Amino acid sequence: MLPNDPDTGGKTYSRRKLLKAGGAAAVVGLAGCAGDGDDTGDGTTEAGTTTAAGTVEDQEVTISFWPAWGGYYEETFNAMVSNFEEEYPNITVDMSAQGSYTESRTALFNAANAGNPPDIGHIDKKDAIVARDSGFMTAVEDIWPDVPTDDYVGPALGTSVIEGKTWSIPFNNSQIVMYYNEDHFEEAGLDPDSPPDTLEELATAANTIVDEGVADYGVTWPNHNWWVHSWMGEQEAFVADKENGRVGEPTEVYYNSDTAVDLFDWWVNDLGDAYLNPGIKDWGAAEQAFQNGVSSMLMDSSGSIAYLLEGFRDSGINASVAPLPVPGERIGHNMGGAAVWVTDKDRSEAERDAIRKFLENMTGPEQQALYSRETGYFPSHEESFTVLQENNFYEDNPAFGVAFDQYEAWEEYPMNQGILMGPSAEVFKELERQVDTMLQGTAVDAAAQAAKDFGDRRLARYVRG
Repeated sequence: MLPNDPDTGGKTYSRRKLLKAGGAAAVVGLAGCAGDGDDTGDGTTEAGTTTAAGTVEDQEVTISFWPAWGGYYEETFNAMVSNFEEEYPNITVDMSAQGSYTESRTALFNAANAGNPPDIGHIDKKDAIVARDSGFMTAVEDIWPDVPTDDYVGPALGTSVIEGKTWSIPFNNSQIVMYYNEDHFEEAGLDPDSPPDTLEELATAANTIVDEGVADYGVTWPNHNWWVHSWMGEQEAFVADKENGRVGEPTEVYYNSDTAVDLFDWWVNDLGDAYLNPGIKDWGAAEQAFQNGVSSMLMDSSGSIAYLLEGFRDSGINASVAPLPVPGERIGHNMGGAAVWVTDKDRSEAERDAIRKFLENMTGPEQQALYSRETGYFPSHEESFTVLQENNFYEDNPAFGVAFDQYEAWEEYPMNQGILMGPSAEVFKELERQVDTMLQGTAVDAAAQAAKDFGDRRLARYVRG
């Protein structure tokens, strides 16, 4: 990339491998899940959690938690909450699962506006700035002053630590992976042991599958901003100025940059009719197309590995998992997923302590290993990977191992640590709409410019709190 390329904000960046926590961190992390601190012997703890009625451990407390997802994921949330309540029998968790990230954010904000929010919400990472600016949240570090951020997965912290302050704790993290039909590969004369690794190889394989009459489409994925942003980041390109809003309030997006336009052109022309467009954010239609054999490849979230593979196998699809094909050299892309946030309201010291314990436990090594094992999402706690490896989880579940290897290959760049943008929902939705028009015949340059113009206008109207 040229030093003055606008995608990098006129800067160049050297490669710096993300350092992993290890060794003693395992002891610290596991100990942190167990209790409130060392007993000082005088009825208090090091955290100073005393009240007029005695220690907070003596008090019955109820806290509320609204996870974003129900359905398939709710059983695992229930198991994690049961584990927590068993560890802390004086704390009851009132859990109410929502239907999606959007529904979760809307329900939480509506409840907060009405003066009755839950204690802990579960919010999409892309909504970090609007959550911070809403006035409905309190920073996690105000509830948990010594929150050990070094214990958490570095790539996932990009939207939790805002302007040096820890506002949330990453809970579930995902990257894009590719599912492919091994039988279709063999029928098309492709090697199922060597799935496409680059976008060029992906276009070649997808068109070969169609040309050989193996399937109606070579590949599908939902028209979602995550793909555009990921492939831009993989090329060391920013989506917005101010380093994707991470070093200041962004004023423009780069959807009309050479990097972005080349990507759109590949999608529309090189991939062309071999791509099945299921619609904007229509994950279900893309998944069904693969499961029904209409498409031979599917790109989807690693957080869906568990239930997707189960469904594919039940349908007789011989599916394997491969890393996300990328434009060139692989450096890693922005993590998907969500974080847990604490709402701002008056609380007793016992309630504050219960919330801290809940956050520490639910994002600790064992609980995060459980959530990862049951879903496919990456754990938030570094030592969860050790827990899973010690139990031979990745060796016994190679599909999960592919996702883990992709995470391990992630390298720290300013472009792949998250996007902090207030009007992200509007800006990203317009991007998806303009991509849809490209796929229906609108000139790539014109649609890319329209996406940029819309994004710039929305950014100009948003003022960070």
